[in-house]
Amino acid sequence: MYFRIIIGLLFSLFITNCTESGIGSFSEETKEKIRKKIKQEGFQGVVLISQDDNILFRESIYAGKKRKRYQLYKKHNFPLGESTKIFTSFAIHILEEEKKISLTDPVSKHLKWFPYPKITIGHLLRHTSGLPKIIEFLPNFDTEKNHLKREDIKRFFLESKLKPTFPPGEYWKYSRIDYLLLSYIIEKVSGTSYSHYLKEKIFIPLGFRNTNVDSNEVLIGNSGIQSTPEDLSIFSLELKKPKLISKLSRDTIITKTILSDPISEDPIAFGEGVFVGDYFYWTYGKEKGISNFIYHDLKSRIFITIISPYGSSKGDLSSVKSALTEIIFEAKKLNLKKKSNLPNEVYIEDLMNEEKVPSLGIAVFRNYGLSWKKMYGTKFQHTLFRAGSLSKTMTATATLRLVESGQIDLYSNWIGKLKQYKVSVPKGKRRSVVNLDLILSHTSGLTEKGNWDDPINSGKKHLRELKDTNTTKGNGLKLYYKPGTKSRYSGGGYSIVQEILTERTGKSFHNLMSEVLFQPLHMTRSTFRQNLSINEDRCDGYDELGNILPQKAFVTPELSSGGLWTTPEEVGLLFSEVAKAKQGKSNFLSKESAEYLLSPKMSAANLTVHALVAHGFFLNRTGKTEYFFHGGHTKGHKSLALFNTEKGYGVVIMTNSENGSKLIWRILRSISVDEKWDKFVN
Repeated sequence: MYFRIIIGLLFSLFITNCTESGIGSFSEETKEKIRKKIKQEGFQGVVLISQDDNILFRESIYAGKKRKRYQLYKKHNFPLGESTKIFTSFAIHILEEEKKISLTDPVSKHLKWFPYPKITIGHLLRHTSGLPKIIEFLPNFDTEKNHLKREDIKRFFLESKLKPTFPPGEYWKYSRIDYLLLSYIIEKVSGTSYSHYLKEKIFIPLGFRNTNVDSNEVLIGNSGIQSTPEDLSIFSLELKKPKLISKLSRDTIITKTILSDPISEDPIAFGEGVFVGDYFYWTYGKEKGISNFIYHDLKSRIFITIISPYGSSKGDLSSVKSALTEIIFEAKKLNLKKKSNLPNEVYIEDLMNEEKVPSLGIAVFRNYGLSWKKMYGTKFQHTLFRAGSLSKTMTATATLRLVESGQIDLYSNWIGKLKQYKVSVPKGKRRSVVNLDLILSHTSGLTEKGNWDDPINSGKKHLRELKDTNTTKGNGLKLYYKPGTKSRYSGGGYSIVQEILTERTGKSFHNLMSEVLFQPLHMTRSTFRQNLSINEDRCDGYDELGNILPQKAFVTPELSSGGLWTTPEEVGLLFSEVAKAKQGKSNFLSKESAEYLLSPKMSAANLTVHALVAHGFFLNRTGKTEYFFHGGHTKGHKSLALFNTEKGYGVVIMTNSENGSKLIWRILRSISVDEKWDKFVN
């Protein structure tokens, strides 16, 4: 899902089109719609749209003052930045098909100086090596790289002796060093330079006219290629119908990565050097102040290249891409206010009927306060929805309130310290530290292997009584990996938080949350009670076919992770207050506490590669400003809350259907455009 922004230009300008003649099979009406939309996006740069070998649209849009206009014409290539990676991946597969390497080869087989024997070529391709980010051993790299050479990076990397963060293949960490190492492998195995190998094996065979490798690039393999939209369009044909590599190798490049550890296998939306979806792939790169967004829809065969000579963010350019595809595929504008007879609009309640979503609640915030709210398909404007994992945002915020009052410490080790429950710690991990800081950020190593949502646990009141459906003994909650090495989303971990809070305060979880959270924020409808009567104003949940589901009653230990009943407005009150606190404007929460809640720990890869896990919240930094967010899912209920950390706006969307996700993202796109929010990639 992509988000709209108004680009703040520092000078007054008007937008002019430079149309290359003789291009295109779009109708003039469609082209004009594209031009108009690009202007609305505030975009300056180059847009190329092609389908197979037919260029449908290719225009340069620049400011009236013609700043950087020279960057925008066909004769000029531009640096791909990290969009170089797909070419590196392609070259590796050529070597593989020449039987010179295998993706399962240890890197050390080809680079004798490489110190980690368990890391393979495949791990480098998919960023699952666990190797350090360059800024971990060269903190000022991005400001000093013009004074460095590739061999300097190699030397600093080896001298740092920083070990992999996690066992190779078990997690995902976006590290530029991975693809730098791949360039060394290409050179070692081929016996020639990276530049020469790609020229002979890819650029010349495909007929590229203006693509080369910058020999001065310090991170060759990760970046360094310079190209044009036209050459990239040719490359898209190779990826659609490969000739230089097999279809199997092509499929490998654009197939989601599977993270595998002792708990489960997680598919993530990253292939080999590219972000991937079910039928598309895309890349973003930025180098020398020029950014690009490359998108290829393999189903429709639509290929889009967007180039910004002003270095627009990933979120900015993804929004331009989204605007273009909305025109190409004739998406209807969503109307949230009233039924419309316009052929290019669809009313929200009609879409709800189409998607089999009986009820929907939306609350939009602006300037840290409620701007508007609306319920659809409910009797009243204060009907309760299941919050699911949005409950965790409440739990984390309440924890920080107790930290502020001195009742709880974030860094105390709770292994063996709880009175009524003992955390299971396997041999070899007995010296591990498990504290609230780690649990709140899902990095403690604690998780349950199976599922507590089973009739066997009906009516259970305490964590020690629960049974795990995949474990023969106990509740399955134990320390599965070294704390702090990776993130594993853990509802069971939040049950430990609940145990700590209730044990320390001597209060029931519902009463504690009411005192610490609901009352101060005037959340009069929110409750962790599970015995809501049939007469209370709440939404029943529905399955994918539109059938009503039995009401789930969370067992007591799970309240902190998923037991909340609430409204969109009241969830928004919490998110808005956290955002306000981060600006030092809250009487409810200190600036320090808000900054802690929204401080990143690491990638949230097993949920989304575009987010970082914080403490009770997730962060998205793909645009010019940061968002914090969390989703919620209880069988029959799906929801999302998303707020900007700096600008006081956000939205909460709650549904009572298993079909809610698609509707949520459609609404989010519509609101972000209408409200003129900063953009980001989801």
